Amino acid sequence: MRTTRTNTDVTEATEVPEVIVQDEPAPADEAMMSMLHEHVPLSLLCDLTAPEGPESAEILAEEGEPETRWWEQ
Repeated sequence: MRTTRTNTDVTEATEVPEVIVQDEPAPADEAMMSMLHEHVPLSLLCDLTAPEGPESAEILAEEGEPETRWWEQ
């Protein structure tokens, strides 16, 4: 817990979040970073991870195809 002081006033104490450090990235993290490296749009990956989210065909129809067809490279 940290207390912040300004001049003579003491503000409310706030919780400092615990930081978790991983030695090795999780396989899912590596897969995500690989797709981002291949220029798969982050917005598409986010949309596809939401079970109740839109279908890929619906996303494509709404946003249109990109100038470069990255999935055919």
